[in-house]
Amino acid sequence: MPVAKFKRTKIVATVGPSTDSYELILALIKTGANAIRLNFSHGDYNEREQQIKWIRKAALEYGKPVAIIQDLQGPKIRLGDFDGVIPVQKGQELTFKLDADYEKEKIIPTQYDLSKKVGRGQRLYLFDGKVKTTVTNVSKGVVHARVENDGILIKRKGINLPDTDFAGDTITDKDKKDLAFGSTQDIDYVAQSFVQASRDMQNMRTIMTGLGMNAKSIVKFETKAAVETSDENGGEGDVIMTAGGTRTVKRPAESVALVPRKI
Repeated sequence: MPVAKFKRTKIVATVGPSTDSYELILALIKTGANAIRLNFSHGDYNEREQQIKWIRKAALEYGKPVAIIQDLQGPKIRLGDFDGVIPVQKGQELTFKLDADYEKEKIIPTQYDLSKKVGRGQRLYLFDGKVKTTVTNVSKGVVHARVENDGILIKRKGINLPDTDFAGDTITDKDKKDLAFGSTQDIDYVAQSFVQASRDMQNMRTIMTGLGMNAKSIVKFETKAAVETSDENGGEGDVIMTAGGTRTVKRPAESVALVPRKI
């Protein structure tokens, strides 16, 4: 049979609410999945333990090796809680603070202390990139930013910071707990999110070694810093994953297709 007839790439399928059963996981494997990704941004350990058992059982039944990927959440930076929708307009000045009370202070709450990381002139994208702002000042734990386009803000929506360096702070306490859980399970790969420099992967490897984990590591290229230091941190992972959706928010869309070639 000609080589061209064979599928030479691998397919990764993520288990979510719509595929959370043995029968559906078996169907994913039968229709081409070579690896099953468990997104640790969602779900609990009881669900994950059951899914791992289903994956191994389904792979054995179908007679095909299937890898299990533990995808860590990383520093998920989001807006905090507030009531309703906040409309914003181009040229408007917004303020942000960790766990602020919007009703009392009129400062937009965040789930992460941005004041310790961002600086004047850096871009701060809200609502997963739908509202673009630029930091104008940081003072006493409050971040001031100028709005670049009209839009709305909704609670708990993601914040993207393409110019901000989070290196050394990419493994959260939640990630450490998730790794400890993963060390007790049959995990093949661990993917680290929002990697910015080689020391991020080195830190994760140190934790994995301390837990006695034999899983391989995946370095995810989804930040501007990771792409710019790809020569340095690419070799720190056993596998490289390029996350196109996240990078489109943080870099020009036309660059997305070029990055995997460069790496």
